[in-house]
This record gives sequence, C-alpha cells and structure tokens, in this order.
Amino acid sequence: MQKGFYRFYPKEKWINRNIEIEDSLYSELKNLSENVLDASLNKLIDACVENFKIENDKIIYYKKPKNEITIARSIRLRESMWNKLDEYKRDFDISLYKLINMSIKYTLEDK
Repeated sequence: MQKGFYRFYPKEKWINRNIEIEDSLYSELKNLSENVLDASLNKLIDACVENFKIENDKIIYYKKPKNEITIARSIRLRESMWNKLDEYKRDFDISLYKLINMSIKYTLEDK
C-alpha cells in the first residue's frame, strides 16, 4: 500500500443497528462532526468503539445524569466493531446500549 494512505482502513462491511444514545453524548459528537473534525457521526462513534477497551476484566460504570434522555438512533459501524461489542456483551453481560454510550463517554473524556 502507498505510504500516504496509511490512515485509511481496508474495505470492510458497515452494518446499521438502532441503538439508544444519550442525547448529551450525541450532541457533543455532532458538534465535533460539524465544526471540528472531517468525519461523520458514524465514523466518530466507530472510532469511539475502536478506542474502547475493558482491561483486566475491570468495568468502570458511570452514572447517567439525572435528566438525561436517550434517543434511539440508527448508527452504522464497521462489522469488526459490532463483533467487538458483541464479544464484550457476551463476556461481561452488558447491553450494547451501555457499551456504546460508555465508549463514547470514555473517548470524549480522553480529549
């Protein structure tokens, strides 16, 4: 592969699913997508999932803000990222909804 293309991923199937995302997290990603980064919301969420790791079988939950609303959104991730989430779901018995929101929150906090 050409040196200048190292930042691009190999072709992979992208899969849509409906997932509830906390509105404040979604709003932060939307702002990044529209005003800061050259990336779609789906690609930002995909990057959050890729960045998300559960190390040493330790899961750190966060408390959802009291008046936070969640909205079902159709998101599109690479198949390998859905596979990663499905594996975490199976291994740790955590819903996809929580895993997606955790991955977004942890990535946003890691700015």
